[in-house]
Amino acid sequence: MRKRILGLAILALWPNVAVADDWHEANTAHFRVFAEGTESDAEELAIKLERLDEAMRFMLNVPPDTVANPSARLTVLRTGDADDIAGLAGSRSSGIAGFFIPRAGESVAFVPAKEGRREAIGSVYRGRSEIPAEFVLFHEYAHYFMYQHAAASYPYWYSEGFAEVYSTLEFLPNGFILGKPPRHRDDAMQYLERKSVRLLLEPVERVRVIDVIAAYSMGWLLTHYLTFSPDREGQLSDYFSLLNQGFDSMAAAEKAFGDIKELDKDLDSYLRGRARGVTVTFDDYTKPSVDVRKLSEGEAARMSLYMRLKAGVDPKAAASLVDSARELATQYPSSAPVQLTATESFFDAQMYEEATAAAKRIIELEPDNLRARIFLARILLTKALEDSSQFEAARIPISEANRLQPNQPEALYLFYLSYRLSGQEVPEIALIALERANELAPFDENIRKSLAHLLLLEGRDKAALAVLNPLINDVERGKDAEILREKYTAIEEGNPASAIAYLAPSLPWLPPEKSDAED
Repeated sequence: MRKRILGLAILALWPNVAVADDWHEANTAHFRVFAEGTESDAEELAIKLERLDEAMRFMLNVPPDTVANPSARLTVLRTGDADDIAGLAGSRSSGIAGFFIPRAGESVAFVPAKEGRREAIGSVYRGRSEIPAEFVLFHEYAHYFMYQHAAASYPYWYSEGFAEVYSTLEFLPNGFILGKPPRHRDDAMQYLERKSVRLLLEPVERVRVIDVIAAYSMGWLLTHYLTFSPDREGQLSDYFSLLNQGFDSMAAAEKAFGDIKELDKDLDSYLRGRARGVTVTFDDYTKPSVDVRKLSEGEAARMSLYMRLKAGVDPKAAASLVDSARELATQYPSSAPVQLTATESFFDAQMYEEATAAAKRIIELEPDNLRARIFLARILLTKALEDSSQFEAARIPISEANRLQPNQPEALYLFYLSYRLSGQEVPEIALIALERANELAPFDENIRKSLAHLLLLEGRDKAALAVLNPLINDVERGKDAEILREKYTAIEEGNPASAIAYLAPSLPWLPPEKSDAED
């Protein structure tokens, strides 16, 4: 499965991940936090996250949840320092101090427990200051909130600029202050001082280093200015409206913001003035509730493997972890969390018989375990590519998972795939399941592409274009975004055939050439 990582960039090495002896789990309405350290560390982090969610809902007019949905909660893993997080990102040159992976029903964010010592792109280190770990965390959650509640075609500069604005949120006893400048970007702002805002607004096919620097620093400045300056009220909404009407970034900017040279001058004045922002207080404010517990010995022992798997591994890397998974499963046979991590390890290594046995052990330990059923369904769907009778078998654990959590988006998506990949006629209930999965997990690219594919098959080209919109301007998607833009243009011109072929659903955990069912 291709990892989709949205991260806060730094220059970092790739050390081994340090694991503390004590781990705690803190649960709130919207978060499940695993944090190394003390109970109060986990509790404080979970409360801050819940308060950040409150602040974002208030500022963006997002109503409270009407129905509790455990699958929509974000799992946050807080460990080590920024160097450790870079290692988990998967590359010595990854430049990641924190990252977020959106997955239907199982989105996860990785953030440092303490600041590292590496120099961030455009930051003010040199012994004077560092990017606080809290800034990294808030930045990553801002991404998740945007994709969960307002999935749209956002340009790269706004996506990062928006996250930077919320990264410096400061809490008051009964409210918050939003809009403080990220001082760690001062060097980058000085470096880009003579650059025009065109650097942000002109279409970018592939991200260069200067584009990353600009997105975090100038992106913050432009987002901040358009958000808080009364002189530009309403222009940001106009800009997004024009983008979604099909205007490219520069054309939309010129129409919404006016003369770009004047915008440059206004931004320069804004930068040199006192930063605006908002202070919000509430009467009789009550802090969010949180439940905290210390992880059991087995749960703590699995954390290193758990984090590696959640960060994403290919089959070869997964195979190197199997011995550790077997050892843990043998040492803690009565721990459902340990058995679940072993199941995931076996599954990622494509050792499906061992994964099946481990998943069944979990259900013996916890009859209502949803994730075990998801893995059983994945395994049966994989086998169904060679034995079509397994499609029907896969619907049994899928249906059981759906009964346990009716709003679990992956179960709904797998139900749709069990028909689409089988070559059978897809019943109405499966079509509805796909649409519902996209509503619940609008950030999941596989679900979004599958919905666009379905709409094209039904001749609903305009609706398909709207579904694809959030993907085509995402320059971090690289070649895929480039191809999607080509398919998007073909659809607009009335030639959807190549897009239908490109968007055809497959099993997302397999390489594309292995994930299509036989005709």
